[in-house]
Amino acid sequence: MLENIRIVLIETSHSGNIGSAARAMKTMGLTQLCLVSPKSVDEQSYALSAGAENIVKNARVVDSFDEAVDDCSLVIGTSARLRHLQNTLIEPRECAEKVVAYKGKIAIVFGRERIGLTNEELLKCHYHLNIPANPDYSSLNLAMAVQLVSYELRMAFLVQNNKKNSLSLIEKNYPTTDQLAYFFDYTERIYQSLGFIQNQGVMRKLKRLYYRAKLEKNELNILNGMLSAVEKRIDLTKENN
Repeated sequence: MLENIRIVLIETSHSGNIGSAARAMKTMGLTQLCLVSPKSVDEQSYALSAGAENIVKNARVVDSFDEAVDDCSLVIGTSARLRHLQNTLIEPRECAEKVVAYKGKIAIVFGRERIGLTNEELLKCHYHLNIPANPDYSSLNLAMAVQLVSYELRMAFLVQNNKKNSLSLIEKNYPTTDQLAYFFDYTERIYQSLGFIQNQGVMRKLKRLYYRAKLEKNELNILNGMLSAVEKRIDLTKENN
């Protein structure tokens, strides 16, 4: 999923920021970097990438915003301007949730160090990402902003993966509704034959107890085995009598 996310840097003026942004990306599992008309990609870019040289080396370099996002169906642009973007404004956490749920290629675009994205570029974005920093000092350098957004993307990705794993675990380890219904019917039949259950109130309480216990499949199999053993003993007693 993370491989569908493209980080786009527009006209980066300080080559070191490219390396630092690449490092920020790699620490969070992002690999797709696109550079729009960077001033230069040089030794400082590689030096500050600190182990993420492959991100810098494989970065796609293009001449325009349009070319950077041409195959993306979701484009999110970062912006510090709030007043005229209220309807499409999102914060990093909401952005990450939208991105990990999206099926398709996504571009997250970071503007120039000094002036950000132009109004024309912002109009080409589906959403506008704003980092709610301290209003008295909201200055983040480019690499910091990339790191913060990349972190939120990774956290959302991990949450989504954990949910999938949890659902898979539930499907694998816990009985189905039909299996529980069979067990409850079996329990009621055996307990009635023993004279233990005289009314439905007792069975309702037993069901609540078993639901609270969140029985796993192997535990349910043990209980069914116990009921089967009791049933055999009942049948044997009847035969002997």
